[in-house]
Amino acid sequence: MSQQGSPIEVGTRLGSGWFADGDRLKFAIPKKGRIAEKIRELLAGCDIKYTKSARVDIAACTNMPMDIVFLPAADIAMYVADGSVDIGITGQDIIRETGRPVNHEIDLGIGACRLCVQWPRSHEGKSTVKDMLGTRVVTSFPNIAKEYFNELAGGEPHSTEVKFLHGSVEAACGMGLADCIVDLVETGDTMRAAGLEIASVIMDSQAVLISKPNTSAGHLEMIQYLKRRVVGYLTATKYCYFCYNCPKEKLPEAEKLTPGKRSPTVSTLEDSDWVAVSVLAKRSEIQGIMDSLELIGAKDMLVWDLKNTRGFE
Repeated sequence: MSQQGSPIEVGTRLGSGWFADGDRLKFAIPKKGRIAEKIRELLAGCDIKYTKSARVDIAACTNMPMDIVFLPAADIAMYVADGSVDIGITGQDIIRETGRPVNHEIDLGIGACRLCVQWPRSHEGKSTVKDMLGTRVVTSFPNIAKEYFNELAGGEPHSTEVKFLHGSVEAACGMGLADCIVDLVETGDTMRAAGLEIASVIMDSQAVLISKPNTSAGHLEMIQYLKRRVVGYLTATKYCYFCYNCPKEKLPEAEKLTPGKRSPTVSTLEDSDWVAVSVLAKRSEIQGIMDSLELIGAKDMLVWDLKNTRGFE
């Protein structure tokens, strides 16, 4: 081993006893499903390296003392709440359905969707979702559905029948099993294909990073370390590095268009009537920003993709 050591070895020595021998952090992620691939991309972007065997649902990280545990997304919140794993990534809908306390660490902006009451487009005699009280409801989220319809009833008794179905919930109305369903809506394509429409939105949801209650001091320090990596990578996916030249007299207008994460960097040019501006800009807005800057006389605009960032929390 070299005297200097690897970055993680340096980090371990600098930390206050992060990693006792055998005390590896357990990190649960979905083994499959609509967000699993995006989460694997997130881990790769954070330089979390591991090799997974096709027959084993746990993988040891090769560059930090952590094990990746592959679980059904619906089970992750329970595993974290019980302390069987230290941290995990799952949806806010799953956390609410589980009903167990966990520590919320970061919103990841992955898998954004809505949990909705959906009814057939031809819902004769039903004008509001409250008219669905006393009907048959099929869902993969029975606890949330029961809570929602109880609140809808305002504390009054009602005979709404909530049935649990693990998958293909959208087919329940067409098959005569339900009068409405409670299910996730992302693009709405599946809902429309099943002849359904949204009657009410119960909650918005996205993937979040969570940790177990009563985390040890050593694991808590490593979780903070991981959070900095995650935030840095997410910033790189949402922002680009943008540079342009601007007439000095138009700088106040330009800065309103490109405020950056903290503030723009403004540099002088040999031509004293012009300045150079560099800034982080949102990828989703960059084309409109360049259109507006052109209208005030900005020139020489360049956009770079970011591989990673740090310190922009």
